[in-house]
Amino acid sequence: MVVFLFYALSTKIVRNGIYKENITMVWKLVLKVMVMVAVMVGVSNYVLYLMTGKSPFSKDDIPTIATPNLQNIVPALPAGKDTVYKWTDADGAIHYSSEPPPESQQASAEKMEVDPNTNLIQGIKVPEPTPETAVSAAPPPQLHSPHSIQGAQKLIEDAKNVQNLLDERFKKQQAAMGD
Repeated sequence: MVVFLFYALSTKIVRNGIYKENITMVWKLVLKVMVMVAVMVGVSNYVLYLMTGKSPFSKDDIPTIATPNLQNIVPALPAGKDTVYKWTDADGAIHYSSEPPPESQQASAEKMEVDPNTNLIQGIKVPEPTPETAVSAAPPPQLHSPHSIQGAQKLIEDAKNVQNLLDERFKKQQAAMGD
């Protein structure tokens, strides 16, 4: 609102023949006033916080709205079985409805009773685990400290093996891309 008033004032000044330099001075003044107002609001809020221990815009002052407890609401489920009709029309399309089919389709209609408490989705059958042949227990690998000579040699050997694997993989990728 204040900016709009200053804009209107500055356009009126231009129409009356006052130079643009004066308009830029007005805008600089407006900017300085707005910065000073923002600083004063911030300082006053901080002083108020120091004096009372509460921020003027704290959440404690906002009234709370009571929300209903949704844990006690139980949906009303249908009791008993539902009747469903299935029929095929003259075009061969299959229809399902809780209402009986039209008189012309009564001959192909099938009446079904559906229990809403029955699980219609069948579970996945898990295959029986096959007994595995006994694997000879290999001796556990010897772990060397990386700070020992054997450990350092083992690390270097492992790094070379990894580098060889990566080089082979890179070659396979290059061959696959046709390079």
